[in-house]
Amino acid sequence: MSTIAEITLPASEFALRETFSQQPGARFEVVGVVAHGVEHVMPQIRATTSDLPSVRSSLIDDPSVTDAKLLTDLGDRGLFAMKWDGRVHEATTLLTKLDTSILAARAANQTWRFQIQSDDRKTLSTIYESCHDADLPVEVQNVRERTTLLKESHRLTTQQYETLRSAIDRGYYDIPRKVTTEDLADELGISHQAISERLRRGHRSLVESGLSSPDKDRT
Repeated sequence: MSTIAEITLPASEFALRETFSQQPGARFEVVGVVAHGVEHVMPQIRATTSDLPSVRSSLIDDPSVTDAKLLTDLGDRGLFAMKWDGRVHEATTLLTKLDTSILAARAANQTWRFQIQSDDRKTLSTIYESCHDADLPVEVQNVRERTTLLKESHRLTTQQYETLRSAIDRGYYDIPRKVTTEDLADELGISHQAISERLRRGHRSLVESGLSSPDKDRT
């Protein structure tokens, strides 16, 4: 069983400080967050805003961003391919020390929120101390043990997990559905066929995981 910590970090000490100054109501979610290591740091972000062209301009002018390319424009939402400056890379390196994984990263109201996973609380404590030693003011909001099937399943690929997580967050499984597979494909910047295949394979993996360990005490 692994440990999950929810931490926050001011945008002024990480990324998008100037963007939030110009677009205070915008919200951002990282798509394809870094797992282990920082070869590709937060490669894409999904922006939700009432003025996507202005957010695009703000991203391009933001000192923490070295490149921002709009991949998908859905009016009030846009998917951007991102490249970041050295400060973002350094901070992400600290958060992924000792094989820790970043599961999710979102930003709103001048604050970044991360979910990070580690094998135990001691490792998380070490990362917390390393961040503060480097003057990176992270704050721990919550620590818990991971128990959910979606996050526990080792059979899910990273792409399947991200697709299922987006489907859940966007209301694909709600009754009635709030988004279609076409909407998900546009948001993730992939084809409709790729979305369908990831969902089917992800569902199969989860069903197989659930069926592999029946509860013998229940009928």
